[in-house]
Amino acid sequence: MTFIAALTAFGIITLMMLGLEIMTTYATQGFSFGFSSNRGEIERPPLAKRIARAYQNQIESAAYGVPVLAAAAISNLQFDGAETAAMLFVIGRAAYALLYYSGVSFIRVPAFVLGTLSTFYIAYGLLVSL
Repeated sequence: MTFIAALTAFGIITLMMLGLEIMTTYATQGFSFGFSSNRGEIERPPLAKRIARAYQNQIESAAYGVPVLAAAAISNLQFDGAETAAMLFVIGRAAYALLYYSGVSFIRVPAFVLGTLSTFYIAYGLLVSL
């Protein structure tokens, strides 16, 4: 998977997660909630909380994943396994989101590690190519 394709896939996954969070909020809080200017703290069911936390984690992972993938794309990084690592980053993040929704905490850790280590591998490739 190219770095541009990985960035695109990551963006699509993030948009899908945002859409799911919005739809869950409307489903649990009512349609008028979206038009209210007086939104305070809301009570969410456990699944809605997991959906919100998974999206928040996805946004946080963008802080390290997107710059590394973008730098690799801009620099046209040619490093053994770097494009495979980009694909594993996307797969790891998608799996992490789905496993987070499941509510089983220990099972999502390998997916998180897969995505994070893949990013470190690409960053390492960028550093040694300087």
